[in-house]
This record gives sequence, structure tokens and C-alpha cells, in this order.
Amino acid sequence: MFESSVHLSDAAFPEAPIREADLRYVLAAVREGQCCSVVAPSNMGKSLLLKSLSQDEVRLACASAQRNVPVTVFVDCLEAGDNEHAFYELLLRRTVDELEGCGAPPAAVGTMRAIHQEVLRTTTDLSVRSLFATSIRELDRWREVRLVVILDEFDDVFSGLLPWPLRQLRALRDALGDKLTYVTGTSRRLERLRSDAETHEFRELFHLHTLVLQPLSRADSKRLVAHLAAKQASVPSDEQEELAVTLSGGHPGLLECLYSMASHGGLESVKLTIAEMVELTAQDPIQTECRQLWDELEGEERDGLLTFVGGGEGALEEAQRLALKSKGLLARAEGGGATIFSLLFEAFLRRELRRPRAMESGGVRCNLKTGQIWSDDREITLSLSEPQRRLVRLLYQSGGAICTHDHIAEQIWGVGEGVTPGAIYELVKRVRQKVEPDWREPSYVVTVPGEGYRLKLLE
Repeated sequence: MFESSVHLSDAAFPEAPIREADLRYVLAAVREGQCCSVVAPSNMGKSLLLKSLSQDEVRLACASAQRNVPVTVFVDCLEAGDNEHAFYELLLRRTVDELEGCGAPPAAVGTMRAIHQEVLRTTTDLSVRSLFATSIRELDRWREVRLVVILDEFDDVFSGLLPWPLRQLRALRDALGDKLTYVTGTSRRLERLRSDAETHEFRELFHLHTLVLQPLSRADSKRLVAHLAAKQASVPSDEQEELAVTLSGGHPGLLECLYSMASHGGLESVKLTIAEMVELTAQDPIQTECRQLWDELEGEERDGLLTFVGGGEGALEEAQRLALKSKGLLARAEGGGATIFSLLFEAFLRRELRRPRAMESGGVRCNLKTGQIWSDDREITLSLSEPQRRLVRLLYQSGGAICTHDHIAEQIWGVGEGVTPGAIYELVKRVRQKVEPDWREPSYVVTVPGEGYRLKLLE
């Protein structure tokens, strides 16, 4: 674990004063010129942490005797579209904006802005690659400029893009050294999102410095509650506030939902039975929060949680136990042993355990007019990225016929060649994780060895 000697006040956390220890870890890595990966499932506070790196106090703490105060470029990759051109354009746009706002040399800003305009006009991937490389290398001329590029919500961009942009990001890092640092934010470790050889060198940048966010400590949960209280007119009783903290288990998204319910009289009892908690998980937005968290877990993590709920810690294999504890999904119980980190999420899991794991009727369905997509009885439209939605619609429109690798590459990426089978596999894998009862044993998106994929349509 890195350590930072710089004291960070609450000014470093403009939205909510939480996760100072985690921020110190990332800050220390950046201060040493090292790339860092932050991993956390849905609404665990990852984006808030990464945005904190742009605050002046934190930027100052990233400086050292050998390294200048960096220009921090925060990029929400959900805005990046689904192609290489859009990704580069967004990176450049955000970089130009930050350089101008941080008082970088006017000549550097002017050059970068001119290159960005060229990127907007160009029509080929080869040209935009060259322009992007030129822009970053241009910064190397200005000794005082040091960039920290934060790639938040990086999952779909990393999984769906061709390898070229990732290779180029690595090549630019090699060329500029610690004048160019990357920080990524994803729901899973990079190697679990994509493990192809073409992106190995990019993933290698983060191998030594990966931070997996745990649920908030009790102290941080209380600090978040204080922040929420300052924003709301109605404040719950101390007992209701304590209930919200306890039930959430330190999950920021769940805590905010519970606090809002308590503020408006939605938590009438300060002691809930297991049956009442199960019923509570059926209510929006609690159900939405729990479902988002569940959907972003990996298959083995889901299996481990259901095994734990059904049979206790003794039913877990050692690998399952370690995986769940590494993400903070299992916490230490007061009397020893382990427990699910959140009483409310455990109640959700009890409901999930009673659900049929596979349904003979249902499968994957699309409404081609509205764009909606369902898996069994769940609408999953918004949980899919645009490339994932395109793939599902393509397979559905094919009526169960085989979609070849070349056809998928042409329809999803718009190119007839240059897309590796590994890139297609990663996209299919991401879709399976969201549509299959068990993505490791897919029953809906079926592999046709040597040819491609087809969708099994259930009546």
C-alpha cells in the first residue's frame, strides 16, 4: 500500500468527504508516475473518487521534487461512443479543455486545439490515430506539462474497441514516460474484461497498482450521511439513520436510497425481520440498486454468494471465499466467521435464490421498433452498451441462423477485416454475462465452432 505524507482536507472531496485512504493510494501511485486501476461494482463511489483527482489540492499533492503538478484530464468513457474515432476525439477534446483551464502555455493549447479540429474533419481511423499521437507527442516539447488521463467507466471501451487505440496508448506512455499517466475505472479487473494477447502490454501498465474498492467503513458511511443531511430538507431520526447505515453495509448507492426512504417515512420500523427486508428489496429504487450490483458481479461471484446464502460459509470453496472477500462482498461477522456485507443485499440474494435459474420459455427477445431487449422476464436494454445492443439485435434478426465472425465485425465495427476473433469473443462474453442464466454455460448465445454465433430462440 502506498502512503502519502500530504494531508488531504475535505476540500479534496467536493461531493462527499469519503474514501480518503483510497484517494491516498491512487494519489501516491500518480505521484510516483505510475499508472493505476480502480475497480468497483455499481455505485460503490468509484467515479466520485476519480473526480477527486481533478481538485486543486489533490493535483498539488501529485507533485514532487522530480515531477510537476499534473494537468488532470477526466474522461467519462460513456460519452466515447463505440468506435475508435469517437474515443480519440473525446480524449483530445477533454485534454484541450483542461490545458486551457490549468493555464498551460498558450502555444501548447493552440497547437492541441488545431489538431482537435483536424480530428473532427478527418474521416479515416488511420488519420485520427496519427493526429492523436502527434498531439500527445507535441506536449513532450513543453517540459512543464504533465498529463494524468483518467478513463472512468472504461469497461465497454476497453472491451469493445479494436486493439489499436490501446496499443497506441501504451506506445505513447513508453515514449513520454511519467509525463503521461493513466488511471482507469472499471467494474472488473482489466484482465477479466479482456485477456487477449493484443492488449497485454496495455494491461501490464496496471499490474502492480490495482485498487479494489471495498464498501465504506462505518466512519465513512456516517460522513456520507452527514453530506446527505446537508442536501435534504427533511432529516430522519437518529434510529432511522442508524438503520440506513446498518442495512446498506457501506454501499453508497444503497445508503443513499435508504436514507431518502427514511427521510420520507419509508422506514417505519427500526428493527426489520428477514421477511420485511426481503419485501423491502422488491421496492424501487432498492431493487434497482441491488440488481445493478448483482448484474455487474462475475459469474463465480454470483455463484459464491448464492452458495453462501443457501449453505453458509462452510459450503464455499476456498477460491470462492477469497474472491468474495477481496471485493468486500463478505465481511467479518461480530461473533467471528463471515457474513454478507449488507443485510439488505443478503435479503435480495434470498429472493434471487428462490428465482428459477433458467426458464424454458422466454430467452432473449427484442422489440425492433422500440429497441427494447429482454432476457427472460427482465428488460436489460439500459444495462447493455451500444455495441452489445447491436450484437443482440443482429443475432435476433438472424432468426437463429449463424452470424459469421466477418458478418459480426462488419455490422458491429463497420469493417470487414482487422477485427480479431478475440475482440468478437470479448463482446460476446460481455453480452452473455448480461443475458444468460449462467454465462459460463451459455444456453441463449450459442457458439458454432469455426463459424460464429447464433441465438437460440425459445418459444
